[in-house]
Amino acid sequence: MSKLIENGSRPNQLMLLENFLSIDEVGKFQKILLSDMEWSEQTKYYPDARKHYTLKNDWGNPDLINLDKIMKDRLHPLLESFYSELLFIPKNLSYNRWMIGDSMGCHNDSGHPDGELIIEKRGNESPPVPISEHLNEIASVVYLTDEFDGGEIFFTNFNYSIKPSKGSVISFPANHFFSHGVNELISGERLTVTIFWPGVKSVALSLMSSVYGDWWQRVSNPETIYKVLPKECIPKIDSKILP
Repeated sequence: MSKLIENGSRPNQLMLLENFLSIDEVGKFQKILLSDMEWSEQTKYYPDARKHYTLKNDWGNPDLINLDKIMKDRLHPLLESFYSELLFIPKNLSYNRWMIGDSMGCHNDSGHPDGELIIEKRGNESPPVPISEHLNEIASVVYLTDEFDGGEIFFTNFNYSIKPSKGSVISFPANHFFSHGVNELISGERLTVTIFWPGVKSVALSLMSSVYGDWWQRVSNPETIYKVLPKECIPKIDSKILP
């Protein structure tokens, strides 16, 4: 039985897939993540939030690597169809663990809300750092637990919040219109996976001016860039930043 809880009207550009992961797959994720894995407390970027945790040193576990690939390969074509956008497949993703009292302040998941990379100061860093290095187009959150109270993800511009059932995934544009946060967890434990999908078109446009030189090493399908990059621009781009 679904434990989906929604408040407000779901935005048209928010994609919800229930039963995206099977009960067996959710169980495998939980078994790995709640065993002896090491977690790192995250408070640096969101001073108005209490805390939450991200997984450290997760890439050496072969079972987790296999589950990661299954999850990304399954979701990628669904996202491209729903949003009518070509997307790179990120190599990395983020596992997040939320305990009682944890929360996250309002933010967006992209560095280009108006088409330009935003530079902002986080904490005491000098010089300021970009919100996003790789021009995220879509953000996805996969839910591995639902036995908790609070912890809803809320979208301030839509007066909308949602707490999906475990095995579900929600996806939404990473721009400032979909600024969001996570309400304080009241009870239980919230376990999620966050995946940021760089847009092929966004990266292609950035290549015409400048881009982080290692972008193509962080995605699994960098050759997709040639589907949208104008041929006449290729000779003008430093070959070191092309796959």
